[in-house]
Order: sequence, then C-alpha cells, then structure tokens
Amino acid sequence: MNSFEAGEVQVRIDDDSLREVVKDPQALAVWCAEHPEDPRTVAYLRMLGRLDEAAIAGRAALAPSDLSPVMRAVRRVRYAQVLQWQGAHLAAEEQLDLAAEETGLEDPTSPSSLSVLASVFQHRAKCRFEHALAEERAERPAAAARLWEAALDDARRALFMRERLGVADETLIASSRQTVARLERRSLRSTN
Repeated sequence: MNSFEAGEVQVRIDDDSLREVVKDPQALAVWCAEHPEDPRTVAYLRMLGRLDEAAIAGRAALAPSDLSPVMRAVRRVRYAQVLQWQGAHLAAEEQLDLAAEETGLEDPTSPSSLSVLASVFQHRAKCRFEHALAEERAERPAAAARLWEAALDDARRALFMRERLGVADETLIASSRQTVARLERRSLRSTN
C-alpha cells in the first residue's frame, strides 16, 4: 500500500482499487472550505467523494486563458480524475488525451513536461483500469480485456518514464510500481 502526504493531507493508495484513501477526511474538508480557489481542491473534493463540487471546481480551474500548456495539463488531469470517479470513463480518457498533447506544447523534452506526461499516463492507466472493471460488470469481456491491456501499457510507460528519465521522486515511482503490480494481477474483481 503506497502512502504519501499532499501538503498536510495524508493519503494512501488502495492496492486493489488504486484509489486514494484519505486518513482524516474532516481535516481535508476544512482545508477545502478554506481554500476553494486552490486548484488542488479539485482532487481533494474528489477524494472526499464530493464529485459534483469537484467537477464544478475542475471546470473552473481550466477556465483561465493565461495558463501555460503544462499547467493546463495538470489541471486537466485533476478534472479527468473527477470524470473517472463519476463513471464517465470515455470523457475522462478524452481529457487525459488532451492533457498528453498539452504536455508537449511548450518544450516536450523539459523535465516538467516529461513529469506531467508520466502523470498523464499513470492516471490514464487507472481510468482505463476502472473502465475495464465497468465493462466486465456489463458482461463485455472483450472490451474489458482491451482496456486492461491499454491500462497496463500506460502504467508501464509511466513507470519507465519515472524510473529511467529521472522525472519523479520515489513516492511517485512507488505509485507507478503499485499500479503496474495491480494490473499484472489480471484480476478484474475490485472492491469498488
């Protein structure tokens, strides 16, 4: 189980669902109320399960026209995760595809662009993983298998970039390893 701190927020990643679990939801809710304009609020509201609020905040975070392409990609990933948790997997994947394009608009070889691109691959892997689970529940095994393979490819890509290109700290590398390990288990059964 991978754990990390986001500011003062302690979060762990569940090994089976690959979703964040907040240690102190009440403290996080207070933080969100005190920082409604902070772009991280989108992710924190999502982790609290306040998905409608997170979607509104996610769209608002993308609204400024003066964002750099990399910053827009970071915010787009957060919004895509909200869509994913709402079950809108195709819309989430579209947002993640746009984020991947945006990471290369400034300087595709810069460390910040590569770091964000690795993050996009990581989150697209998780989105495709959940989409595969949904397809399996809907008794569409071929679609589930295709999505599972695409998720594993993305997870391996993210891990490669984070390990080999030096664009991530050990916490992010551990998260990518955790995602690859979960997908390699090949179990379509999840607790969510």
